[in-house]
Amino acid sequence: MHASESNPSQNAGDKIELGVERQVTPDEIMKTEVLEDDGEVFKSHTGHAEYRALGWIRAAIILMKLCFATGVLAIPSALGVVGYGPGLILLVCWGSMTTYYAYIMYAFRMKYRGVHNIADAAALMGGPIAREVAGGLFLLTWVLASGSGFIGLAQGLKVLAKGKGCTVVWTMVAALCTALVSSIRTLGRLAILTWVGFACIFTAVFVVVIGVTQVDRPAAAPQTGPFDLGVVSVGYPGFVAGLTAAINLFAGYGSTPTFMPVIAEMKTPKAFPKALFSSQGALTACYIAFGIVVYIYCGQYVASPSLASAGGTLEKIAYGISIPGFIMTSTLWVHLAAKFLLVRILRDSEHLQSNSIIHWATWLGSTVGITALSFIIAEAIPFFSYLIGLIGSLCCAPTCLIIPALMGLYMDRGNHRASKERMAVCGLHFFTIALGSFITVAGTYTTVQSIINAYNSGSVGKAFTC
Repeated sequence: MHASESNPSQNAGDKIELGVERQVTPDEIMKTEVLEDDGEVFKSHTGHAEYRALGWIRAAIILMKLCFATGVLAIPSALGVVGYGPGLILLVCWGSMTTYYAYIMYAFRMKYRGVHNIADAAALMGGPIAREVAGGLFLLTWVLASGSGFIGLAQGLKVLAKGKGCTVVWTMVAALCTALVSSIRTLGRLAILTWVGFACIFTAVFVVVIGVTQVDRPAAAPQTGPFDLGVVSVGYPGFVAGLTAAINLFAGYGSTPTFMPVIAEMKTPKAFPKALFSSQGALTACYIAFGIVVYIYCGQYVASPSLASAGGTLEKIAYGISIPGFIMTSTLWVHLAAKFLLVRILRDSEHLQSNSIIHWATWLGSTVGITALSFIIAEAIPFFSYLIGLIGSLCCAPTCLIIPALMGLYMDRGNHRASKERMAVCGLHFFTIALGSFITVAGTYTTVQSIINAYNSGSVGKAFTC
């Protein structure tokens, strides 16, 4: 199996062989640019589109924005199910585990030439069938995730319009905005918009956090008479509700598979660990602070998405500020899914980094097609928390846990019994595979069953309705 990049300064025979370990000599270590281009899909200084433009700070903001999105809005309601004690432990554990396996993905793609994304890694480990399965999961993840972003943005636009207009129309507006912005070709050019988007969603959540501490009662609580928030330190949910809540907390870290394509657009991929650890540390701190405060002050009356928890003018302010953030969230997810298709289709072609008609037709076709599918999903499953749960179980568990754990085992093959440390790491990988498999099977079942129950009870709106 081969993967290659075209470069005007290279001849047609300069192919990159997928899976061959990088051979680094002392002389190459002194030549940063030569080393950093070794085995990379996108080449620097080609005279065409400059994909390799991210420093580690801008990469860190992109990594944090990929995660700090719709997931943070589902955390308070999940805490209401499991309690803030177990919820806090779950947030820390999920954050630590996904960060570790994001580093494993980085180590894998730096060790083996030509690995651009999780599907390339699966191909190296399991052949073409594994590649198609992993690639399908990757695309499905970000189609579903973009749909959840459309739901959040549509709700915000409808709140600002004082409930006027059909939800389908507002979702269409969200999709059109996303398709337009996501068609910008490189993450380097999207970086400044990502800064703006992150600042907006962070500020919106902060407004809610401050707002819920200042209002007399949450928006969903009885507006007259006594009421009980029902805040619990340890919840005792049933299996279905508890697992769905745990998966919603996990989904807040579920964007780590997109980190591999981000590395491919860094000037110096070796700087990725700084971006990873700084972004994920800050992300976990924000999740804990925001989630705990909103839950403590709203209790059982927390809204999903949580931006509506304060109600009234504060709700409108929060949604108004969050709109650029929601747009950039969906934009990054659509952009990286489309970039996956672009690389898959044009990898062995001179059109990958050129300005040719074939390049633009492939790129725009990918962004528009993924946006259209996400719109259909958003209208078919028009309720926020269940869609987040479906993403976490069906998609994120295999791509965030199972496949990265297999990468770890693959890199250490033949050395699993070399030392007690290696045996412990091997045991961790097997545990992660078992955990990911359980979440995938049981979590998908419980989420789908919850969706069916919600439709049958009439507690949610029907598909493609206002």
